[in-house]
Amino acid sequence: MKGDARHSREGGNPAGSLRGARNERFSRADWTPACAGVTDATTGFEFRHGLDGMDVVPLILDSRPAFLGGDEEAGSLLTLPLGVGTVLSVLRERIQEAGGRRIRVLPVFRPGERYVERLSREADVEVVTPRRLTTILHTCEPSDDLLILDPRYWPLNGYDLVDFFEQRDDRRWALHAVAVGSDTEQAQEYIRCDAGGYVRCVRRYYQSVTWPKTGPICATLVPVSAAEDVAFSSLLELRNLLALRGMLSKDVRVAGGCVDLTEERGFLALQEDVVESLCAGDPAPGHRFASPGVLTGADVRVHPSARFVGPVILQKGAQVEEGAMVVGPALISESARVRRGAMAAQAVLAPGVSLAADAAIRHRVWTHAASTARQSAVSAGVASDLPRPTTTLHPVGDWSTFRTQAPEHRLGAYPVFKLLIEVSIAAASLLVMLPLLLAIALLVKLDSRGPVFFLDKREGKGGRLFRCIKFRTMRRDAHLMQRELYAENAVDGPQFKLPQDPRITRVGRWLRSTNLDELPQLINVMLGEMSLVGPRPSPFRENQICIPWRRARLSVRPGITGLWQVCRHDRDEGDFHQWIAYDIAYVRHQSFMLDLRILAATILTFGGKWSVSSAWILGRGAQAGRLSVGLPAT
Repeated sequence: MKGDARHSREGGNPAGSLRGARNERFSRADWTPACAGVTDATTGFEFRHGLDGMDVVPLILDSRPAFLGGDEEAGSLLTLPLGVGTVLSVLRERIQEAGGRRIRVLPVFRPGERYVERLSREADVEVVTPRRLTTILHTCEPSDDLLILDPRYWPLNGYDLVDFFEQRDDRRWALHAVAVGSDTEQAQEYIRCDAGGYVRCVRRYYQSVTWPKTGPICATLVPVSAAEDVAFSSLLELRNLLALRGMLSKDVRVAGGCVDLTEERGFLALQEDVVESLCAGDPAPGHRFASPGVLTGADVRVHPSARFVGPVILQKGAQVEEGAMVVGPALISESARVRRGAMAAQAVLAPGVSLAADAAIRHRVWTHAASTARQSAVSAGVASDLPRPTTTLHPVGDWSTFRTQAPEHRLGAYPVFKLLIEVSIAAASLLVMLPLLLAIALLVKLDSRGPVFFLDKREGKGGRLFRCIKFRTMRRDAHLMQRELYAENAVDGPQFKLPQDPRITRVGRWLRSTNLDELPQLINVMLGEMSLVGPRPSPFRENQICIPWRRARLSVRPGITGLWQVCRHDRDEGDFHQWIAYDIAYVRHQSFMLDLRILAATILTFGGKWSVSSAWILGRGAQAGRLSVGLPAT
């Protein structure tokens, strides 16, 4: 998306003029839906789309987060500090990298004169009202585009406008950058009750598979002709209005999700990530490292007794007085002041704000409103600024969550070693058993109509889908018969098994009794999709039943054989509870010796024809301390 600034069309002001923004009065009528027929002259256009030469008008939506306290002095989201600049300066840099020059800002709140004056002092920035935006769009050509950024939802990987533009292959469509979380183990649970308040159904939705809603929209690229006379305060509202007008849309996933900057913890999380990144690299222009991990701008005044635990950024004109302490990641903004004996830990001081002497804040965005509220609370004898849990970057969505997570488990370098060894073993085994595989394939083909192999979608490590390969053991229409046979299911949980399954072919029954139908899974092992030893590969409909179990078993590659296959002992009564317990136990205790014992038990029991003691496989300590707790059947 490279290009150059262009002069305005006939009747317009020069592209660099801010006269219209400074002289414009913000009356109540300006913040009502825009009307058609406005013909005022407008400023020129901003930058050229590098793909096909049309002009693009950049527009940034500005908001006032609740943690700013609604104080006019606190500014807005765009005026908040970020790294060595502000949120606006970072966005302006992204736009300029793509060839942009002139930026319009549309506040979604009712701004005051001080706000307009503050942003108008920025070069190439114009604050507009909905009516003013309509005026600008009416003077555009039908081939021009409107680029809208909403920094309330900040992409974790930052804004890449060039890549975003390249995602649109048809100008007749509106393009939306939608934040979708990347946590495949996240689930949302909903309980449905009847009129008497009794629970009738528990529905569980997984974000990567069955969750039907999208997250917030970070950016939109829409033809000017479609956006004319459309009043909106968010990109989600704009998308809905465009859909009502019959406008086609294309959603582009924002990898990794985004953080919600309207929440204090979200803004602090992004700030911590930016501060750590800037303090780990070369100093930004106009800044220097006063000490390791402490990046300072011009005219910074620091008392020799002040202490720092990096990473910390001190913007231009910041002051840290005698005996004060700043613990990073932290940002002291332009002209902000940490007074004598005060402490700021993992905090952000807004421009010009002062942290009182001997005060202490932690995990706060310290603004004039926050400082005033604290003084009032202290006067009234009310405690404030209590410590909060450390905030980390996290994807956000527009849903309320109920999350259940299994504990983290780290295996070191063994999974890499295991992958290399198993790929080699699988390749050698396929070569040695090639005549046997060809003979079985011929028998399957002669016994019944249909393909030789059965390919079924299963969830692998991290929830990634792959095609699990087996020799076909059932009739071609087996999947159509399964629903009719559910009443005769002999096992519990999400499994389906019949003692005398009418769908199995003659050769298939022999292959299953000898476990030879699973030999083609060596191809999955060779491709790195499966392992020789691991949890049984299962489709999503089986994995969704128990959230901790799903997270545990999807943290490793599924296996041809596993702990459950050789240790299960309640086959006739339904053993779904054992399936969960053995899978989680394997993930917790995975090691080279455990895999060797499971392989040996698989060979000795002819593929799990009878069970072996879990104490022999896991060891008596693991058996008593972990497995006996188990999990209840679902």
